[in-house]
Formats: sequence, C-alpha cells, structure tokens
Amino acid sequence: MIIIFAVVLALMANSFSANRIPYIGHWPSISGSDSILVPPSAQEGDPPFISLDEAAAKRQSKKVIFVDARDPADYEAGRIVGAINFPFEMLDEYWPRVSGKLPIELEIVTYCSGGECESSLFLGRYLKSQGYNKISIFYGGWSEWEKAKLPTESGASQ
Repeated sequence: MIIIFAVVLALMANSFSANRIPYIGHWPSISGSDSILVPPSAQEGDPPFISLDEAAAKRQSKKVIFVDARDPADYEAGRIVGAINFPFEMLDEYWPRVSGKLPIELEIVTYCSGGECESSLFLGRYLKSQGYNKISIFYGGWSEWEKAKLPTESGASQ
C-alpha cells in the first residue's frame, strides 16, 4: 500500500513540476561512457569539460543552452537541436546579437567540431570573462554528437 501511494504521489508531483520528466519520449542510446575529452591547451581555471553522456543529459533540460562555436555554414549544415550559433572567430560581430539570448542565470554548454577544434574552449573562456559562471565545454563536440546519432537539426535558425 505504501509503495502504491509513493508511486501515485511521484506521478502527481512530476505532472506539476516545472522540470517535468516525460513518461514517453525520445531517450537516445548513447555511449555509456563517461570519458571526457580535453584539448591540449586546457588550463587550470577553464570552465569544466563534460562527456558525451553529460552533454546528452544536459540537453534534456530547459535550463541549459547549447552554443555552437563553429562558423555559420557548419552550423546551418547540422547542429545539436536548439543550439544557437556564436562563432568564436566572429566574436565582435556576433556578441551584440547573441548576448541577449544568453541569460546569465542559465547554464551554457559550448561545443564546436570536436577533435582539433578549440573554439568551444576559447568561447567558454570568453563567456567566463563576461561574468557567466555556469559554463561547460563539450569538447567532443559535433563529431561525437553526430556519431552517437543524438538529435540534430539543420538550416538557418537565428
């Protein structure tokens, strides 16, 4: 009887929660690995690096914004669903139009192509210097995300 009551209470609480967990949804199969890729130029004090598994888990939250640090052509060709484009190489041009889309209280995950691309690291450092404290860097980036067949989209978004 206690178990039934607990299950009913949990289902009701979830129904009214702002961070509601869907009962039926797309639950991607990911690597099962928590290995974290770190670029060679990482330094002490950089925002933390996260694994593919952590990135996929964060993608489920509405309190996390993914920021694609790649150039606009790569972004339009394919990106993590819901990501906004903020190419590090065009920082001065993009900062005025992107800064309003990045509330300081939300968590930000930066990513780029993965592998040899360090734009996500440089963008994470820049955002940290602008007062953002909830930053993570997904250094595995687009290549790891796409390889895992996690949700993607393409085309212009901004």
